[in-house]
Amino acid sequence: MKSAILISGVINFIVKTIIVRIHREKFQKIDMEMNEYIINANEEELTVLQKYVNKCWIFQGYMTCSYYLISIGVITGPLFLPQKFPCDAVYPFPIDSIIISTIVYLHQSIVGFQCSAGMALDCQAALFLWYISARLEILAKQTKNIDNFKNLRSFIKIHQNILSSADEVIYAIRFIFLTTIFMTKIGMIFGAIILLSNQPMLVKLQFTVLVISASMSIFVCIWPAEKLINVSGNFMTRNIFHVSSTHSPAMRKLWLSVIRRTQTPITIKVVGFMDALSYEFFSSFLSTVFSYFTALRVAVQA
Repeated sequence: MKSAILISGVINFIVKTIIVRIHREKFQKIDMEMNEYIINANEEELTVLQKYVNKCWIFQGYMTCSYYLISIGVITGPLFLPQKFPCDAVYPFPIDSIIISTIVYLHQSIVGFQCSAGMALDCQAALFLWYISARLEILAKQTKNIDNFKNLRSFIKIHQNILSSADEVIYAIRFIFLTTIFMTKIGMIFGAIILLSNQPMLVKLQFTVLVISASMSIFVCIWPAEKLINVSGNFMTRNIFHVSSTHSPAMRKLWLSVIRRTQTPITIKVVGFMDALSYEFFSSFLSTVFSYFTALRVAVQA
């Protein structure tokens, strides 16, 4: 079971590396766009951006550090446990010599940090979602300044550009989140079983941290996704209705194109594999994991 958890971490890193490699141009484009927007932002826009930074930087910073701390805990395990290497791997060659043992230990340590980097990639993907939400919130607040057709057409154009950027980014990062959710589910189930099995206390401590961090890593994806749903839907619609009520019938017709789009909030999902990420999805995910864990525990104890 311990090996299954470690293997899931390696697979998680490999799959995400492939995804990022395939969609690297999309990620580079949104990254450049984000940096350029921040540089040219006015005081009002910077205030909203800073609000988002203040909201999520502590949590995302903690999660990024925790991913690497987990690897450090596993890597230093042989110092306190009766095992030679961090991972109980079997090699088709003798590993008794000091040189070979050192190389194997270093190799497993590097792989551990690569797995941490794969998990930390979720924080970068979440950052893009926070940025899109901030852009939409800034745009929604600017509706109060629209009083003629020129401003309204400019608003619609900016709104369409943001939605286009969101579609490009979400098309790529949804597979990153799908990988995280699938591999995290495996890690949480087998990690919880290890906690109930006859293992040394230090091993249980390692996997206690892993299970807790795994459940929180899902929230890294859920939190910005839920915010994006609210901002692109209800928040935008509410601001538009408040402003358009004072406009002429001709301007209201133009507003309808935006209102129709806001009736379908931006969601992150993979049809047939992953429902739209939201708080409801998170609660359902935890419930499913606990159900799997209970079934496996009964099977192990039988």
